[in-house]
Amino acid sequence: MAELPTWEQRMRAPALLPGSLVGPAISWAKDRADRGVLLANPGGRTEVFRFDSSTVPATLTQVTDRPAGTLGAAISPDGELVFWFDDRAGDELGRWECQRVGDRGSATLLADLLPAYPAGIAPLADGRVFVGRMLDTATSDGVGFELAVATADGSGRVVYRCPDPADLVDVAHDGELALLGFAPAGDWLHTGVRVVRVSDGAVVAQLVDDGRSLVGAGFHPADADRVLLTHERLDFSTPALWSPTTGQLADVGTSFEGDVSASWYPDGRALLVTVLRDARHRLFRLDLGSGQVTPLVTRPGTVAASCARPDGSVHALLSASDQPVSLIRLANGTQTSLVVLPGPVPAPVGPVADVYVEGPSGRIHALVHQPAGRSAPYPTVFMPHGGPTAQDLDVWNDRVAALVDCGYAVVRVNYRGSTGYGAAWRDALHRQLGFIELEDIGAVRDYLERTGVVDPPRVSIVGGSWGGFLTLMALGTQPDRWRSGAAMVPLADQVTAAEDSPSFMKAYDAALMGGTIEELPDAYRAASPITYAEAVIAPLFVTAGENDPRCPVRQVDTYVQRLRDLGKTVRYERSPTGHWLPDVDMRVAEMRRLVEFLAETLPV
Repeated sequence: MAELPTWEQRMRAPALLPGSLVGPAISWAKDRADRGVLLANPGGRTEVFRFDSSTVPATLTQVTDRPAGTLGAAISPDGELVFWFDDRAGDELGRWECQRVGDRGSATLLADLLPAYPAGIAPLADGRVFVGRMLDTATSDGVGFELAVATADGSGRVVYRCPDPADLVDVAHDGELALLGFAPAGDWLHTGVRVVRVSDGAVVAQLVDDGRSLVGAGFHPADADRVLLTHERLDFSTPALWSPTTGQLADVGTSFEGDVSASWYPDGRALLVTVLRDARHRLFRLDLGSGQVTPLVTRPGTVAASCARPDGSVHALLSASDQPVSLIRLANGTQTSLVVLPGPVPAPVGPVADVYVEGPSGRIHALVHQPAGRSAPYPTVFMPHGGPTAQDLDVWNDRVAALVDCGYAVVRVNYRGSTGYGAAWRDALHRQLGFIELEDIGAVRDYLERTGVVDPPRVSIVGGSWGGFLTLMALGTQPDRWRSGAAMVPLADQVTAAEDSPSFMKAYDAALMGGTIEELPDAYRAASPITYAEAVIAPLFVTAGENDPRCPVRQVDTYVQRLRDLGKTVRYERSPTGHWLPDVDMRVAEMRRLVEFLAETLPV
């Protein structure tokens, strides 16, 4: 049997998952310093594993084994109950399951309620489990969110409902109050925070900043009148303490440079602060009494999740472009890797370079990966990220590494609309979706062509989700600039997507556009790739998931059929999945077809 190419070996190597669409990729037991659950794929599919780090390396015990894989996991404060999200069709619609450690079977939480989209879960020490449920207002009598409380046997009741999309952030230590993040009038770009009393569903307090976002982090471990959140009044996210009783908001640690998120240390005396600047994270301990800030030393990269533990240590999911995702413990100035997965170690990847380009509205930051052993200028693939309110980080990405292995330079641009560069940068897309991002991508491309990195006639564009949308917009509005394009699970036809999307996705689109499709039909058509289908000249590779709620399959079908009616060159593949591919075989197969497509259309 022939040896697999390096990129495939790397993609098949067992890995920890740094994030998830439907719930936490890692969760720690509040009262046990050494216990938690995480998502990993040593068997080829992403599943839930319980870990016990009382010994190093930690003991891993597989909890789930489902044909469609499993995303989303949580654990009870004592570490004895594991919760995982069951969306049988991969469509993100389902229920939480509860499974006691050592048992084979599980109990369905809130089985008497209709399936819902996951919107937070908070198990308490008294056995109650609070569950946030996102609903489609079109089929739920106008209810966009409900908060329910269940017991471990699955029974329970709904304690609060509201029309706004929302998510459960935290429940106070005594179980009397719940902290929600919510989108006022559906505006997911500028969220507010709300405190709800569990006993009667009354709204105790809420806070909204017009034109800026507030993000809740959690109640103080022992004082429900101290809520940790971040605001954007200074453009970049800043941590603050909010009193729901008095309404007072007091900043803490405003000297940090970058976007800040924070969480409580278990004793409530300090904050674990994560600072994001130019695609990399740094960790700090902020003592609330003295104001002392202590850096927690890690190598530069991305912290996907972190948690201060009861023993004073800190756990974090850490990775970088040249370092696979690892679970580490930081204690007493030392860093220890906690999890060793069975199987081969991924092949090494070269480092990434930072590029800063003056664009139409300020400095644009991009990450550039160059193939080893080859001379510039390179055949190049631009890979716009999804979101659009997300960003490209210095993080392990086996898809990027695969293209670099094949001899391509890969460029990832944090265009306007990306998070991590302040609220004004994120909000710059209004009513010009697709055009603003491509303007910034074009500025970076022009710079790299002038400096001899990119070979002008040999440039393609590849993206997934919103990155797929930008791929299709690029081929339709800039047809002479791109050699070929590949769009995975893209937004392709705004009109059809608006008909098929759940209400919370329609609300997100309306926040981006500045109104609904009924209010702004011309703006939606202008930001729809199908509008420009006739201008496409480059060959195109497109995929779609048949159960995808974020980029519904019918709107991709409509776009592809339009291209075929026009006689365009397009390869189209549908998979029986949602917005993600659940196992390694499917990811490898898609990557292989992408590599073959680029080899034909963008030869090295």
